Amino acid sequence: MSLIRVVHPFPSLLVTAVTVGMAFIAANEPPMTTVAVLCVGMLCFQFAIGVANDVVDAPEDAATKPWKAIPRGLLPRRHAVAAAAGFAGAGMLVTSGLPFGAWLVGLGGLVCGLVYDVQLKRTALSWLPLAVAIPLVPVWVYLSLDAWDAALLWVFPLGVLLGLSLHLANQLPDLAFEPGSGGAAHRIGARRTMAASLGLYGAAAVIASAVLFATSVAGLGALVAFGALFTGSLASRSMSFFGRDGFFGLLATSSGLMGVIFLVGVG
Repeated sequence: MSLIRVVHPFPSLLVTAVTVGMAFIAANEPPMTTVAVLCVGMLCFQFAIGVANDVVDAPEDAATKPWKAIPRGLLPRRHAVAAAAGFAGAGMLVTSGLPFGAWLVGLGGLVCGLVYDVQLKRTALSWLPLAVAIPLVPVWVYLSLDAWDAALLWVFPLGVLLGLSLHLANQLPDLAFEPGSGGAAHRIGARRTMAASLGLYGAAAVIASAVLFATSVAGLGALVAFGALFTGSLASRSMSFFGRDGFFGLLATSSGLMGVIFLVGVG
């Protein structure tokens, strides 16, 4: 189990599933070869980011999370570095057949994740990489399928808000283990982190619902609003229900569904 957790399977598989779902929204009958490339490429990129995160955190994890694979010695650190590089290289190779602009966007998402892991995770700018990376996912998919439309510009403000929200939710479980870290959530404390994360998620839901209502897709707008209310009602109990990462898992799943519903309405 520790070895599987090195690639951070939940967020990796969730982002990949959302990516594949977006492909079928972007085009009625997307080429299955392109869908497969997007799927495998995203999975490789996410695995690379996840492994790199554990490599960078290994010294601190030895003291605070000794159950993880690298501190336990199940995966030597040098092998983990090689795995991260291998996943990144495989992702770039697999996606090299996409249009060049789309390939660059995918590479940009990978760079965002690695910059977070290596440079910004413990700084006041820890929120920035995910806020940039989240809106790049639909851009990557739609450019890959030559389906970009001006209405999709809304993914940028929505993606930034959701990226900020998810970043704070992702850092929340680690506050007790990393009291001296300089990350955004560490600077404002656990209670404010949860409130800010929910507030940003709610702001994204309000914008998404408003755009859908304005474009006469009222049913989908109402669905986004209902999903946000349901998510908010579970937030305070999410960790007791689903474990230490429960709040992040709840927001990540809800954010992915919101993104898919929004793209169905405007894409």
